[in-house]
Amino acid sequence: MNHKTNMTLAVFGLGHVGLPTALGFADLGWNVIGVDSDRSKVESLTKGHVPFFEDGVDSLLKKHLKSDKFVVSSDSNWAVNQADILFICVATPEYKDGSADISQIENLAYQLRDSIKSYKIVIQKSTTPVNTAEKIRIILSQPKENEEVQSADKFVDVVVIPEFLREGKAIEDFFNPQRIVVGLDDMSLKETIINLYMPLFQKIGKEEQDLMIFTDTRSAEISKNAANSFLATKLSFINMVSDLCLKVGANIDSVSRSIGADPRIGTDFLKAGIGYGGECLPKDLNSFIDSGKTNGVNFSILEEVQKVNDNRVTVYLSQIKDTLPNLKDMSFAVWGLAFKPNTDEIRNSPAINIINKLIEEYAKLRLYDPLAMPVFKNQIGTSELISFASDPIDAAVDSNGVLILTDWPQFKEQDLSKLFQVMKTPIIFDGRNMLDRDFVTESGFEYYGLGI
Repeated sequence: MNHKTNMTLAVFGLGHVGLPTALGFADLGWNVIGVDSDRSKVESLTKGHVPFFEDGVDSLLKKHLKSDKFVVSSDSNWAVNQADILFICVATPEYKDGSADISQIENLAYQLRDSIKSYKIVIQKSTTPVNTAEKIRIILSQPKENEEVQSADKFVDVVVIPEFLREGKAIEDFFNPQRIVVGLDDMSLKETIINLYMPLFQKIGKEEQDLMIFTDTRSAEISKNAANSFLATKLSFINMVSDLCLKVGANIDSVSRSIGADPRIGTDFLKAGIGYGGECLPKDLNSFIDSGKTNGVNFSILEEVQKVNDNRVTVYLSQIKDTLPNLKDMSFAVWGLAFKPNTDEIRNSPAINIINKLIEEYAKLRLYDPLAMPVFKNQIGTSELISFASDPIDAAVDSNGVLILTDWPQFKEQDLSKLFQVMKTPIIFDGRNMLDRDFVTESGFEYYGLGI
């Protein structure tokens, strides 16, 4: 592809990865077509409504629908023939055995194959097992239906640029990347990919060599899965150590600060708690373990990471039961439903597992989350044992304990004297170790963290 300043991009799949990616490139000045097979989502986006919460996406959507830099369509054939570069951002859920389901990617690849009439670059951004790009390339190189031989003028290059967008901070991460990993099997494409990102480099005052890591497609695919698996490993490691701290009377926060001061280790992802969740870390870890098995590599260390995380809910519930042995008819304020702050995502959230276990014990729960309550009502439903509060203090009225399950910053800012007054028994079970134990106990509460 020649160096172009007016390239059109088509982004297929407008979820938590695809929509921020599409709007980010539109904000950089490229013409972008967002494509999704869900017609109701397309209709909603066309009207300027984002069907999920992702900070900053709503304003960018409205901005670029108005600027005409971004259009939304369900017509993949039209989008393919309008665009120069095609981004694959569809979902890769997991099967029950933990392996990645790449059927949406394969189905899209067949659609692209049947629509492409001239040279295109296909960029795989969806997180996938190693060798998925090769599968895409094989599909795209096959003759389309009713065509015996691939047209001589129809040629496609497949590139892997894995996404490293944190849910809830996807727009921030798009415009402030720590690295851009580019998997190429034809290094002559480097100029085109650099050109694609050049407006970003100019915007943030960086050179391409500061951020871009060029490698082969397989290495790029492994990089994303390895990164998330390593983050999960750090979390399970510190949670394992927190269990020891709890047994011997040590303080996991002090231990975390001590080891995190070593720059080879760092402080990120060393916060003990009820475990990781969400869509990415659990799925990517499972997929990476499966890749190891598929290729005859012993990934047992990651299997243990998974086991430690799965046990966090049990550790937390045991702490509650040791303090309040009979949970039936006990009333608890639940602070937080999302798997982390700044998102309404409750998939694989430890909070949901804890809630389900407490319901089995016939405990009464009053829930509060700044964003995730509508999603909870829609996906989980209601119960005679569950009610919803207007704020954290309201959730705690006449409660036997407060359960902190998501580390929303506003939970740190609650008036403890007011909280003390409304509770039946002033006990806090801090599943995220976010409150200052000494300050809380001096305020008259019983406080239970994990490893502190």
